[in-house]
Amino acid sequence: MNERVLAVLRRAFMLSTRILWVVSRVAVMALVFVVTVVVDPTRRRTFQRWFLLEGGRMRIAGWMTGVVVVSTFTLGMLGVLGVEDRGFVTSMFGGVISGLFSFVPIVVAVNQLTVSQLFGSPEQLRDEIRSVRSFRSSIEGRLPNETVAPTEPAAFLSDVLGLVLDRVYELRAVVGRDGTTDQRRRDLQSDVDTYVRTVETQSEEIERQLDGTHQRLIAVLVPMMGDSYSRNVTDARRLAVEFEDVLSARAGTLLAELRELFVSMDVLRQYFKALYVQQELANLSRLIAYSGIASFLTSVFLILLFARGEPLVGHVFLELLISVSLGIAFSPFAILVSYMIRIATIVKRTTAPGAFTPARETPEYREIDRSYD
Repeated sequence: MNERVLAVLRRAFMLSTRILWVVSRVAVMALVFVVTVVVDPTRRRTFQRWFLLEGGRMRIAGWMTGVVVVSTFTLGMLGVLGVEDRGFVTSMFGGVISGLFSFVPIVVAVNQLTVSQLFGSPEQLRDEIRSVRSFRSSIEGRLPNETVAPTEPAAFLSDVLGLVLDRVYELRAVVGRDGTTDQRRRDLQSDVDTYVRTVETQSEEIERQLDGTHQRLIAVLVPMMGDSYSRNVTDARRLAVEFEDVLSARAGTLLAELRELFVSMDVLRQYFKALYVQQELANLSRLIAYSGIASFLTSVFLILLFARGEPLVGHVFLELLISVSLGIAFSPFAILVSYMIRIATIVKRTTAPGAFTPARETPEYREIDRSYD
């Protein structure tokens, strides 16, 4: 009997040591990661872009939940947090249950916001479809090798980018053929070269992230974040006005077409944003409902477990059980935060379609040469 008890205690000790070793390694790695991100500006911007835009929302919510689990377990093993007081544990998870009921109005409001976009009179729906068809036709009329533009957002955006690059390359060729016989023409060619390089950099950056397949809408929208299409329109207008006396008729026509294409890209970005926000809010309400049920049941289970005092299990296992349960209870909040951060970031950075670009709409990581300013 004593040997069995010793064997059980030995296994429990080995398991506890293993868990502490894993938790300590995770804590050290997290500390190193935080220090590296804070010190290195490049990595900090990369992390910000991943956290705000590019990262999977469920993955970020999982990381946030994991931080809660590891932090709770570590503090519990260090004695900072204790589970001996059943009143504290039951009160904590009772508060979680109370907080979950605050999520009911949130889910209802999100669903109302999503559903409100789906209703309208037949004439309103017809007008919306007609406007989308008109926009597509305006792009299809310029396509050299296609009579019907693709319906996939990524492929359609690639076609628009191809049109933009064709026009800027032709503009550079036309201005180059006009010659550099005087200073005005040399200034025009220099500014056009700079403009072409800027547009080329933007277009290639977007194309690099498009694979031409049926990508998710967010994968198409994120590369368009931070591109100042209104600035490109203004630059094209400046070239047309400032060098009106030396621009050929074809060069003027190309600048006008570029202005229209950049306006179309801005419209396309706003349309993709509206579709994305509608889809994301629908996904968010569904995930909050699922995770809320799991959080509620877990909290009720912990309260019932401590109803008659501290459970008769090992201290390490009890700490782990409470830590994991707290992580599950926290998951709806983590999902809400991760989704709302990206929605708010996208809305903030595309707030002004048209001729104006508010401060900080173009983020720091999008640095493009504007040497002629």
